[in-house]
Amino acid sequence: MSMHHSSRMKVCVYLEAAELFSRSGFYAAFKNHLRALEAVGADYTTDPGGRYDLLHLHWFGPRSLRFLRRAKRKGIPVVIHAHSIGRYDFAGGFTGTRLLAPVYEKLVDRIYSQADALFAPSEFAAGTLKARGLGPVYVVSNGADLSRFRPDEKRRARWRKKLGLEGFVVYCSGNVLPRKGVLEFIEVAAHFPKLSFVWFGKHWGPLAFYPRMEWKIRRAPGNVRFAGFVDEPEGAYDACDLFFFPTHGETQSLVLLESASLGKPMVLRDIPAFSSLEHGVHCLKGNSVEEFVQAIEAVISDTELRERLSAGARGFAQDHGLPAVGKRLLYLYRKILEGKA
Repeated sequence: MSMHHSSRMKVCVYLEAAELFSRSGFYAAFKNHLRALEAVGADYTTDPGGRYDLLHLHWFGPRSLRFLRRAKRKGIPVVIHAHSIGRYDFAGGFTGTRLLAPVYEKLVDRIYSQADALFAPSEFAAGTLKARGLGPVYVVSNGADLSRFRPDEKRRARWRKKLGLEGFVVYCSGNVLPRKGVLEFIEVAAHFPKLSFVWFGKHWGPLAFYPRMEWKIRRAPGNVRFAGFVDEPEGAYDACDLFFFPTHGETQSLVLLESASLGKPMVLRDIPAFSSLEHGVHCLKGNSVEEFVQAIEAVISDTELRERLSAGARGFAQDHGLPAVGKRLLYLYRKILEGKA
């Protein structure tokens, strides 16, 4: 295939039933990829019924599978975005899903094996897929529209007032589920009675019912607040001072990128998904309540460390900004097309 032809390459990026997922992480990733392609002036469509050189699917509902088969018949390469890496997403998610996990993984693998390439949001996710014999797998950041996630003193003041925050504030964001680290968040907060700890994100209640977690939430110390879903996260996060994320499992976290982009010092659990963040450079990492307490203590008491982590976090976020992601997508689309040619 001559470069002349590939420079006019047209890509279809498709997320079926998008409105169903409007609050999910992969809807955000889908929107970010469209914006990233715009940022680099790429030619794309979101209509899988049209004409295009490559199909990039963000989910695999019945319509997606129909277009996947159609593309295969026409010799159009298909990329599937592996937002879900199987069993790993399920354990500790919603009630009852543990039983489904192995079945789900088989289904996912059957669909993924039909793609010409898989995109995964992190090295960790890519490794998991390769280990199951799938591939080729390329790492593509979910990206983050970080243009809104820049420190802004006025907005910070407004949100601090709105949320009634004073002093040093530690925050986390995500669905209120055990695997997000809710219990550790509450436990660590008990060590810092003078600081505020705020958790943003939807509390699903009985749908994700974990009696022990619900009991702990009801008995959480007075300095812990569950603030619910916020529609202007850039303001809510900016009102806080340290991002504490004791999650047990993520693929690539949007909340982390948004927090990093705001230059918030970060204290994270040391899990494989965060292996590309360096302890002491982009964040501090811990594995237990004691280590989290020490890390937060260090950030509070050491201004120099705080500034270094803030700068390191912003640098990390830059690599996941839309222009960087757009360039990466174009490069991979061409590579896949040329491989097919």
